[in-house]
Amino acid sequence: MAHDPRVVRTDAQGRALVVAAVLIVAGSLCFGRLAQWQLVDRERLLEAAGSRISDTAVADPLRGTITDRSGSVVLASTVMRQQLVAQPSALSAEEKASVRDVLITLLELDGEAASRLSAGLNSTRQWSILHPGLTDQEADLVRSAASAGELPGIALTPVRMRYYPQPGGASESSLASHVLGFVNGDGVGQYGIESYYNEQLAGSRQITRTERGADGAERQVEVSAALPGVDLQLSIDAGLQTLVEQEIAAAGVANQAESVSVVVMDPYTGDVLTSASWPSYDANRYSVTAARDPRRFVDPTISSVYEPGSVMKAITSVAGIESGVVTPQTVINDQSVLQLDSGVNSVRNADHRSKGALTLSKAFAWSRNIIFSKIALSLGKSTSEASQRLYATWLRFGFGGKTGIDLSGESQGLVNSPATKRWSELDLANGSFGQGVSVTLMQLATAYSAMLNGGVLVRPRVVHAINGVEQPITTRGLATSGRVSSQIIEMTKGLTRIVPLYTRLASIPSYASGGKSGTAQIWLTKEKNGGTAGWDKRHFNFTYVGWIGQTAPEYVVAVSIRRGTPIVNMQGNILNNIESFELFRRIAEEIASLFNIPPAVPATGSGSASPAHRRAPEPSALVGLLVGGDPLRRQFVLRRT
Repeated sequence: MAHDPRVVRTDAQGRALVVAAVLIVAGSLCFGRLAQWQLVDRERLLEAAGSRISDTAVADPLRGTITDRSGSVVLASTVMRQQLVAQPSALSAEEKASVRDVLITLLELDGEAASRLSAGLNSTRQWSILHPGLTDQEADLVRSAASAGELPGIALTPVRMRYYPQPGGASESSLASHVLGFVNGDGVGQYGIESYYNEQLAGSRQITRTERGADGAERQVEVSAALPGVDLQLSIDAGLQTLVEQEIAAAGVANQAESVSVVVMDPYTGDVLTSASWPSYDANRYSVTAARDPRRFVDPTISSVYEPGSVMKAITSVAGIESGVVTPQTVINDQSVLQLDSGVNSVRNADHRSKGALTLSKAFAWSRNIIFSKIALSLGKSTSEASQRLYATWLRFGFGGKTGIDLSGESQGLVNSPATKRWSELDLANGSFGQGVSVTLMQLATAYSAMLNGGVLVRPRVVHAINGVEQPITTRGLATSGRVSSQIIEMTKGLTRIVPLYTRLASIPSYASGGKSGTAQIWLTKEKNGGTAGWDKRHFNFTYVGWIGQTAPEYVVAVSIRRGTPIVNMQGNILNNIESFELFRRIAEEIASLFNIPPAVPATGSGSASPAHRRAPEPSALVGLLVGGDPLRRQFVLRRT
């Protein structure tokens, strides 16, 4: 319907009044707010507006320095370098070739380094890193060539770099690289000490914000204070580390081994004076190792587990002596074969022969599998009870758990509990001579330290002091008694007295020494053995854990040759170019020379400690209460001793 102009609304005046009132109120509120801003909050708002013009600065502290035990040999530090970068997109093919030739000549590059530089110049990226960090001398050469117009599209950028100045004992390696680890391009520690102590070494960055107020003045506000990185003084001896790295490189090549590792430990403090493995790597060129074989970053001494063989007979001896089953003088009958599990299974000696009646000490020296199987089987009234006793002894000496060493990536090994899966007689017998249990070399060094220092299980460590403050020695408990420890020391001396091969290759005239060797077979899966699982007939794992001192144990040396290839491989007669115990002797002689251990003199007084060495600290608790074992039995044994 069309609108009739003669009709007039009668509510127009009221609506107009309401709208007017709303507008008046809104206007009053706006006027009031403007007045407050202008008269009351003027200075605060001007300050806030001016503070929007600000700048934030971040300053990273220098990463802490790492030195050896003397504090004078720098193993890792932070240095300034010049990063060499190129802009490939701005260069023609001819210019790239010219720049490449000039840089290769200036920097004396060859092989892989020259190839990496060429690849960087031919990259499709806008900017490409040709060299991560040039020295000052190298940077000066590049600047001179650039000034002469010979290096178009090339620039230098200052960067901080982690530097490992000491060369390793093998080619293409830096000293103690497995212990130290490295720092990646993001400034984060990887592996070893660099990873374990990353936060302490890196410190905390300083964050400062610069603000300009309404008056134009700039003010600095510290958002986060800087915390400098700590300096670490290691227990590692740089001189001994170098000598050991040279020795294991030679042994690895001579024995065609997969790897060779050595740990030298002070059994009373837990200080690791050397931890070395071959093959190693150069931490200054970690990117090269990452591209070639990143498995080299893994530290075999703490991360690689393996069946150690007869070195575990020392632990079985402890279990037998503690339980009262045997003494070092107990005579036990050897056999060529021992039937187990009602004749279903059997074990043999390495030579498949019998040596007749032997004392425990002689059986230990001759490493008779049958005799130690018998000791293990006699630890309890049943196989189950005997298995629990041996397993508990393993735990008390730290097997099946991490040693607690201050390095990143430690493994706890593999020790199967008989409570989880019942052991057969064969399982128990195999365990008595180091088969069916997997350990690390650091665990072996730590366990032997406890057997030799009076029975105290000490936590191994590689950091001796932080910012000059010596770190306390940490004990993990009492693993055995001092009486048993003394008996094990005497038994380990017997190898070089009884067995001619050890007399010739492992004895150290004029010094007290001892040890135990182990040779273990390697089980191969179907994939590694041509489709059929079985024992590797060509390669073996060889281990020797020994000690040296003036008149008693002062240093423990643990040696592992993994997947070595013997030159003589006959039943009961396996010989290497360089034996594990021969390698021990060489290192022990270097220890005596380097640390100025005087030749043995007639012992005076009582006790088994060398005059030059202190005893291990007393533990605060039994190991059984901390990491497993059989605490009730331990207390009974200790009361008896």
